[in-house]
Amino acid sequence: MNPIKVLLIALSLIFSYSAGFAADLDSMLAKAKTEKKIVMLELGSVGCIPCEQMKPVMSKLSSAYKGKLEVIYVDVRKDAEPARRFRVFGIPTQVFLDRSGKEFHRHVGYYDYESIVPVLKKAGI
Repeated sequence: MNPIKVLLIALSLIFSYSAGFAADLDSMLAKAKTEKKIVMLELGSVGCIPCEQMKPVMSKLSSAYKGKLEVIYVDVRKDAEPARRFRVFGIPTQVFLDRSGKEFHRHVGYYDYESIVPVLKKAGI
C-alpha cells in the first residue's frame, strides 16, 4: 500500500477519534449548563503525578457537591483539542465555569480540596 495513503488513513482515524472526545466534552458542558451546574474542568493526564493526586480531590468534590457541581476530567494527552481550547500551558489545570458556562476561576497544579471550597462558595454553592 502507498505510504502516503497509509499516513492519510492513520491521520483520519486519529482526528475522528479526537473529535469523539471533543463532542463528548461539548455535550457534558451543555448538559451542565442546562442543569445550571458549576463546572470544574480538570485538564490533566494519566501518569502525571500532580494529576494523579487530583483524583481523590475530584472524587470528594463530586460527592460533596452532588447535583450542584459537575467535575469533568479530560486527558489532554489523549485529546489535545480541549487543552488548546482552554489555553492549558501546564497540567493539571483546573478551569471553573459558572452556570452560564463562562470561566470564573483557573488554577494550575495540584489544588487541594480545602482551597477549592472557598472558590465554590464564592460561586454560590
